[in-house]
Amino acid sequence: MKTSASIGSLLVSLTAVTLLAGCGGEEVTYVLDINVTDPGKRAELIDAAERVVERRLETLGQRKPDVAFDVAGDTVLLMVNTESPAIQNTLTAELTAPFSMRIMNEAAEGKGDITVEGHGSFKETGVTEKHLHWVTGGKDVNPEKGRVVLEFTEEGRTAMADIFRQNKGKYIGLFVRQRLVSKLLVESDEVKDSIVITDIPSSTLAFIFADDLNVGLHVTFLPQEQ
Repeated sequence: MKTSASIGSLLVSLTAVTLLAGCGGEEVTYVLDINVTDPGKRAELIDAAERVVERRLETLGQRKPDVAFDVAGDTVLLMVNTESPAIQNTLTAELTAPFSMRIMNEAAEGKGDITVEGHGSFKETGVTEKHLHWVTGGKDVNPEKGRVVLEFTEEGRTAMADIFRQNKGKYIGLFVRQRLVSKLLVESDEVKDSIVITDIPSSTLAFIFADDLNVGLHVTFLPQEQ
């Protein structure tokens, strides 16, 4: 399966915002509600959540991200010092915004549920974030490039098998937070357990993308009352 849409060019748009003027520093603590029980996966998600928050702070213009976490049994706290109330408010709005993922079919012009300029129309397939299990980032065959592997749940694999059989030779779109992040050509009707997106500009971008999706799928940020 090949990709023709650049993840790298769209990552910035996932967190781009306009900041309001603000002054003074603010500290905020989030309780991380993690929906997996495997200790190894939980540890990975805590680390990924910390990286996600650090990158969002950098995107918001904070010169020196200040993030730490504390784990006590099943309770995970993430403490963030922000440089202004505006940054804190915007960070909280971003982290608590609903996460969504969609796999959509290529559709005839005007016949889809959404049209993306330069990429055509797409129609809902019913495959959503509920059908995605885990995302892994890494290096591509060309080590200067990156790749990500999207693993689906059992129900998701069944649905993806139907999509592959019905769309050989056509494109499907991967939408994250209502944005097209990759357009994939279905080259075979063979049943697939996962989707591999290749030729990402760098492995760093692949890891960032995997962090963003895994945290979106499995972590809920709950601001703690001060």
